[in-house]
Amino acid sequence: LSTGDELVEPGVAPGPGQIRDSNRYTLMAAIRRLGAIPLDLGIVEDRQGDLEQRVERGLAEAHILVSSGGVSMGHLDLVKPLLERLGTIHFGRLNMKPGKPLTFATVGPTLAFALPGNPVSSLVSFELFVRPAIRRLQGHADSDRATVRARLTHAVRHDSDRTEFQRAIVRRGADGYTAVTTGFQGSSRLMSMVGANALLVLPHGTGDYAADDEVDVLLLT
Repeated sequence: LSTGDELVEPGVAPGPGQIRDSNRYTLMAAIRRLGAIPLDLGIVEDRQGDLEQRVERGLAEAHILVSSGGVSMGHLDLVKPLLERLGTIHFGRLNMKPGKPLTFATVGPTLAFALPGNPVSSLVSFELFVRPAIRRLQGHADSDRATVRARLTHAVRHDSDRTEFQRAIVRRGADGYTAVTTGFQGSSRLMSMVGANALLVLPHGTGDYAADDEVDVLLLT
């Protein structure tokens, strides 16, 4: 489910203040790759009654509700208070970048992941939280993602206040793994995910990294 007055379908020319909905399609593709079956709940505008109706449909028909948008601090961010009324919120903010406003709730037997609306935040949050949950429901004991140590080929800036997951391209050579980021890491820049096969894991409390420093890397392929 994608939320937001500003969203239009990819085939529609955006008007003033509108953007195309990319999150729903990338998330459904990621779900299909896991062998799960996505239920497309479409786009819902920021209106309480419409949102509640669509969310309740998802909760009734799916094992996991995955939404994007509506979880930040604005007066039209309605998803988090709705989930709080319907069920139990287990967390609604995380000390990570991107994906700080990620919310996880349960409503009866159904899991609900309310992902941020920025495309990169949405996809990274899915990778770190929703994907492992789907695998557990499928009967897998753990994730099939490996973590390795890789040497940075260039300096990387990192604000120490949060753990950060930067998109990267990792290669394995005779001397081990090397990593290069995919450029500007803004959470609205979906292109930073294109071609990325890994996430650099830059922990809270650490600062900038120099070329040849080694970091943990979560492999996406």
